[in-house]
Amino acid sequence: MNKIRPRKFHWLFLGFLVINILGCATFSQSYKLGNQAEINKNYDEAIKYYEQAMLENPKESVYRLALFRTKAMAALDAAEKARRLAAEGRKEEALNQYKKALFYDPANRLILAEYQALAGVKPPVEVKPKEVVIESPVKLKYPPEKLKLKFTDASLRAIFQALGKFSGINFLFDEQFRDLPVSIDLTDQTVEQAINSLCLTGRAFYRVIDERTAIIIPDNPQKRNQYEVNAIKTIYLSNINAQDVQNQLASILRTQYKSPSIIVDKTRNSLTIRDTATVVALAEKLLQSWDKPKGEVIIDLEIMEVSRTRLQTIGTQFSQSYGGIRYTGGLTEFPTDNWLPLEGFNLSKSENFQITLPSVLLQFIETDSDTKIIAQPRLRGVDSEEIKYLVGQQVPIPSTTFTPIAAGGISQQPIVSYQYQDVGIEVNIKPRLHQENEVSLEMEVKITAIGGTGIADIPIISTRSVKNVIRLKDGETNLLAGLLKDEERKSLKGVTGLKNIPILGSLFSSTDRTVDQTDVILTITPHIIRTMPLKPEDSQPLWIDNAGSSFGIQTQTGEAVAGGTEEVIPPVEAGVEVPVEEAVEAEAQAGTVSLLPARAEVPVGYTLNVRLAINSPVDITSLSLNLNYDSRMLRLKEIQRGDLVSQLGDKGSFLQDISASSGLAVIGFSSPDPARGAKNGNLAMLVFEVLAAGETRVGLSSIQVLGVQGRPVNLTGGDMLVIAR
Repeated sequence: MNKIRPRKFHWLFLGFLVINILGCATFSQSYKLGNQAEINKNYDEAIKYYEQAMLENPKESVYRLALFRTKAMAALDAAEKARRLAAEGRKEEALNQYKKALFYDPANRLILAEYQALAGVKPPVEVKPKEVVIESPVKLKYPPEKLKLKFTDASLRAIFQALGKFSGINFLFDEQFRDLPVSIDLTDQTVEQAINSLCLTGRAFYRVIDERTAIIIPDNPQKRNQYEVNAIKTIYLSNINAQDVQNQLASILRTQYKSPSIIVDKTRNSLTIRDTATVVALAEKLLQSWDKPKGEVIIDLEIMEVSRTRLQTIGTQFSQSYGGIRYTGGLTEFPTDNWLPLEGFNLSKSENFQITLPSVLLQFIETDSDTKIIAQPRLRGVDSEEIKYLVGQQVPIPSTTFTPIAAGGISQQPIVSYQYQDVGIEVNIKPRLHQENEVSLEMEVKITAIGGTGIADIPIISTRSVKNVIRLKDGETNLLAGLLKDEERKSLKGVTGLKNIPILGSLFSSTDRTVDQTDVILTITPHIIRTMPLKPEDSQPLWIDNAGSSFGIQTQTGEAVAGGTEEVIPPVEAGVEVPVEEAVEAEAQAGTVSLLPARAEVPVGYTLNVRLAINSPVDITSLSLNLNYDSRMLRLKEIQRGDLVSQLGDKGSFLQDISASSGLAVIGFSSPDPARGAKNGNLAMLVFEVLAAGETRVGLSSIQVLGVQGRPVNLTGGDMLVIAR
């Protein structure tokens, strides 16, 4: 046989060594350097190393993902630096940082918008959505000239007929239309305004039949259901769930007469609404303001756990056996039953005895182990949606239960089952974006690891947990540290009595010392990608018609006009709903209509000025009342408009009619804006002339008042005493 030379063994050994080294080199040196630079947040250097690693091995997906991740983080870091520089007034340096961020992440629209705003570049003009307008199928046609009509104690039906002759509109009347005498001044009003004023006076509304025909109808729920024209429209939603907003929409659109019909299509995520044109248009506006995309945020986490375990054992360790002596009688084999014969029994000879001593082990053992866990997850989430992140493994935990072998027997058969518990890094974060470019984070970070084994080798799970709610600015880093665990255990084992002797006791004992130190450091940095896109019109109130007091179903522009009241949707807190009963109670509170002064003494032939003052707990959009006085003693010369009507603007309607022979005057007003009214002020100044001596009273009657929600407002009238000399 040929002998193998030792030189060949050397080459064989070197070959195996090279193979092992190549097998252990999983990633290139460039990737390792890039990873280290990324941990140190030196993103430019990390990108350079990752690109070099990509050139060395283009097929490695790990290199490509690392390069993509680092470029995104570098873009955010450069954008943060640019914002700080811009805040300090260093514009040129900020623009360079923005350019650097766009170089790494050119598709980031938020950074591009900030760069354009700082550089003075005008962004492209955004196309505004068309205003929601649902036109009535038929509209009245009438001349644009304003009226010059004034009526005193005239029939309401006759006034409509006179208005029809002027405008060329044929007015029809429902069989339940109630005629009544009216005194009204329609000067400087359009035909449409005049129709609404007359409907307000007669508690009616109208429906357009064709371009030259309208029917006047008493305003009550039955007649509205009979005459009002409904519209059906399907509205598709993109960002919110149609089923989630169905109840809220129905609650807002509900009137004192009826609720809108709303059908949800889950498949198409749409709402189909059937109601009047005004209600459908309002529903579409509301859904447009609700259906907005949620904001998004990127959260950078850096979790570091450093643990150190130090074990030290010094001294002598005795075996667990005991020291002892026994009598054998010189026998080579000791009886198994421990019975010895008495023949030759002698306690004076040492060869008749056996002794056993414990073994002693001298120990100088010290163990020092360090563990470092670093995780840098980068999480992207949506506003108010929970983000879950878990990296680790599932460890089986045995659990034993006992069951009877046969029915009715004793539970003695063991059954082992396993429950799997997650061990690793678990992060749960729920971000909430604010309009001030801040983020509230409701977070829970849990770090679990196997800390050893217990009874029956069951794993012991050690846990570090942080649960907190914090609010950070965009790009602000929060550091959470100091979760330090420092545990030291010391035990002394040895010979009883001897181990406590000073100095010499260490020869008969051993000391075990265990030191466990663990510290957890957590940094969290949110980066806002986009917020909810709010427009200036989103902060404006929506005006809605109340079905109980809107007198018209069409306008010249195609929108329904209410001659009565409309209301503003006030900004209320989320989840707060004002009951209708409370609103009714508020409007039912009594106000006053007063004649001031309440008592006056005036010589005959003099002029008496009396203020008609209104004091209401809620806004008033329309009012009418009758003024009664003794025409033999007083003559009402003039009714001057007060400052209360001026609160309604230049287009506020002021109604007055004086019947000097009967001692009666009709005074009233109506707001041009059905959602805007007035509470307090002087409605009118009454100018009387004293004709004869004596005492008389001036009183108020037939007070009819409507508030902004179309419900009656309770105002009590007072009278005044006039003494003429």
